[in-house]
Formats: sequence, C-alpha cells, structure tokens
Amino acid sequence: MSNTFTSKVSGRMTSRSWAIALGIGAIVIAAILLVVYLDRYRARVGGANAPTPVLMAKQYIPKGTPGALVASGQMYAPTTIPRKEVEVGAIADPSYLSGRAAAVDSQITGTERALSIAIDNVHGSLSQLQAGDSVDIYIGVGGILKLFRPNVKVLAVPSQTGPSGGGNLVLRVDTKDAADFAFAADNTQLWFVLRPVVGAKPTAKDTATTASVLR
Repeated sequence: MSNTFTSKVSGRMTSRSWAIALGIGAIVIAAILLVVYLDRYRARVGGANAPTPVLMAKQYIPKGTPGALVASGQMYAPTTIPRKEVEVGAIADPSYLSGRAAAVDSQITGTERALSIAIDNVHGSLSQLQAGDSVDIYIGVGGILKLFRPNVKVLAVPSQTGPSGGGNLVLRVDTKDAADFAFAADNTQLWFVLRPVVGAKPTAKDTATTASVLR
C-alpha cells in the first residue's frame, strides 16, 4: 500500500510540475511577444510614422498675407500628421506666425476644386475683390433672387483691364457642388457680395421676389 500511495503522489507531482512548467512557458512566450510588439511599436511611432503636430490652413491664404491676420482670423487648425508627410517649412507653433507673412499661396486639397466662372463687373463688389477674399453668392432665376452659397473662397480674380471689366473668377468649391456652380454660371444670373476678412457673421438665407421688395 505504501508503494501504491507513493506512486500516486509522484504521479500527481509530475502532472503538477508539467502544468507549472507549461504555465511558466506561456508567460515567457507572452513576455517575448510583448517585447517584440513594443519594439516594433516604438520603431513605428519613433520613425517616419510618428505623429507630428503641425498647423493646417482651413482656407485659402494668399501669398503675402500677414501672419498676424492668419492667427487673428483663425485661418488654421492644429492637427497631427505622420512625420514622413510633413513638408519643409511646416509650422507647429502659432507664435511663429508673429511678424511673418505667407510665402506661397495655400493650395486646394482633398475634395476641394478650383472652378472658373466668367463674370462681368456689374453684379457685385468685384472692383474691390482680391484673391483670398470670401463672397456670398446670390442666384437670380425666374423672378426670384436668393442666396445660392455663402462664404465661398476666391482663389483668383480677373485683371479687370478690359473695357467691360469682365474675366474669369476662380472659386474654391467642394467637388459635390461643382456641377451646381457650373450650371448656375451658365443658366442663371449670379451676384457676388464681398464678406469681411475677419469676424464675418453667418449669412441669412434670404429670398427676394417682386412682392417682397414692394411690400
């Protein structure tokens, strides 16, 4: 009986030892995998994909715009992009804008498009319009005048040196609006109303008709 008891105890100890050994082995493997993962993560985060803070333009900023105006007008937004995508000359600290000016024109990005519209100098404040300004565009059709699109950025203006002051006005529009702008330019009358450079309030969605004007 003693031998039998000893054999059973030895069997249990052997099974327990294997279980402990397997458990320790699993812990060691997990620790090794964690170290490998952390090393790769550090390499990824600390390398070309490291998130890097930059200031990104929220609107068109023409060349020569004072940095103080860019800051006061909140024409930028802080964001982060992978280090490999940061271009030379990118700015991360807003205080760097003080005493400086934009060296180049900001460009359209993503879903933004540059749309050229033939215009004249009759409808709107075109004589005072400059690249970088924003306008509210009104549309006249069927005896009705209404707001078409508010706060549209102007990328380029005509030289206005011709006898009629006409030319092509280049606007920044979203790709989903490009067809509507093109149709309106060819089939309706557009009016351009200049907005303040800084501090412009939202434009009311107003509609004018003969009845509303004469009431």
